[in-house]
Amino acid sequence: MYILLFVLVAGLLIKFAMTTYFNDERIHFSFDERRYFSDEKAIAKIMRLKLVNIERVFFFIMTGVFIAGALIFFTGNITLGIWLLIGVIILQLMLNIVTDFKLYTAFHDKSNLAMTVIWAGLIIGLIILTNTYIL
Repeated sequence: MYILLFVLVAGLLIKFAMTTYFNDERIHFSFDERRYFSDEKAIAKIMRLKLVNIERVFFFIMTGVFIAGALIFFTGNITLGIWLLIGVIILQLMLNIVTDFKLYTAFHDKSNLAMTVIWAGLIIGLIILTNTYIL
């Protein structure tokens, strides 16, 4: 079952890389910027946020944590390996929090603020469930 979790998280990272580096239609992985394409001022605001740079930093950190988790898991420390794998998912949710908060500061859309609360709740739930399941 743990192997399937590693495959799913690897798929998340592959999708992240494909969207960030190889997709001509989208530049951002953490949100769909196409909803802002109708307004040139909105596009300029998004570009000033430099979310692409933040996403790339998160991508490299997430990839490093994933590789470390896989190596630790397959060398025998299953619990720490799973925690590092969960850490990758938590990093993805933290990226979503950062992105939604930056979008909220730029556009003052309350839906972005609501999503930051939802992402934080998911992080807390993920930590609780992982503690319950592993320990």
